[in-house]
Amino acid sequence: MLRTEVEVRDRISDLPDSLLLHILSFLPAKEAVATCLLSKRWRPLWPSLATLDLTRQDFRRLKFFQQFVDKMLKFVDLKSVKKCVLRLSYYEYFRPQKISRWINVMMSNKVEHLELHMMPGKGDFELPSSVFTANNIKVLKLSGATGVLWLISTVTVGTLSHVNLPLLEVLHLKDVKFPDVRSLGMLLSACALLKHLAITDLHGKFNCSLDIGRLNHLVTADVPQFVLPLKVFSNATFLRFHLRLQHHWLLVKVTSDIPTFYNLTHLEFTYYSSDWNTTLKYLHSCPKLEIVVIREFFCSEMLESTTIDVPQCVSSSLKEFHLSGYQGKNGDFDLARFIMKNAMVLRIISIRRAFGSKATWKNRNLKRISTCPISLMNCKLLLG
Repeated sequence: MLRTEVEVRDRISDLPDSLLLHILSFLPAKEAVATCLLSKRWRPLWPSLATLDLTRQDFRRLKFFQQFVDKMLKFVDLKSVKKCVLRLSYYEYFRPQKISRWINVMMSNKVEHLELHMMPGKGDFELPSSVFTANNIKVLKLSGATGVLWLISTVTVGTLSHVNLPLLEVLHLKDVKFPDVRSLGMLLSACALLKHLAITDLHGKFNCSLDIGRLNHLVTADVPQFVLPLKVFSNATFLRFHLRLQHHWLLVKVTSDIPTFYNLTHLEFTYYSSDWNTTLKYLHSCPKLEIVVIREFFCSEMLESTTIDVPQCVSSSLKEFHLSGYQGKNGDFDLARFIMKNAMVLRIISIRRAFGSKATWKNRNLKRISTCPISLMNCKLLLG
């Protein structure tokens, strides 16, 4: 009996360098370097990595991680690096000067994408000024962290004297501390091409609203309402913000400052107020709105729907309406009934009960909601 020998080929190793390097870009830097042990074919690739994903948790000891990063920055062709991700922990001592040196090396070599993520710990890290004068950077994501026992690590921005980020398109800020509202304004004003903005849990003194004009290229924004006026986001197609109005003077001020959102199709917000004026004005200001998500709605007055001019988006473009934190009180019930009656192209209306509501909530409110007239027979009503 003859044995047929089957030739085993390593098809992956036959791929061109560009494809292999693209594959390596999805690996943490430690694993990408380890591929040099596979064969001679892989050995010369890792110094040309386009992505450096440097994570403290990939190493048993801090000393090993620091040595690894130092060697990577020494032996990698930094001109080929386009993206760098640093994930650090302050549960142990990290010399800020060393982190700053790593970042400065990357910035000086024209990196286009920088992410800095701090794990929950005991300290803050102040960014070097080179981050804010990097004229090649397109994506900047800065993230501190809040952990158990009130352990907070923030990424801190010092007092800014000059900002130059002409190509920045994506800016994410989470648990970032600013010395004052002016520094935040300088940062945003310098991002003329900004398309995607996300701000969560800012730290600092923000006792006044910041006016920076309009971000003309903005597409999506996920922001707290109390820092920036709405006109900043008036060109966006997606907007998520928190609106907590507890004083009448603030209600009047915000209502008078609502611009027209000609491009907005997706809006998410939280609403607390004593009347319906602001809610209706927001809807009137969004003529192309298709999706509305209200995480919580409280309004103490009843809606006299017979006297209301139905907003254009409700009657002509609204396809999905999602309401969470529903308690079945006059305000949120009137809102749901108004949408169901007047939304002529509505496909989905989803209503979720408030946290802690009894199990009987669904049956009790299903009967009440189902009695409301609905504009379309094929509209799905989801209760939960």
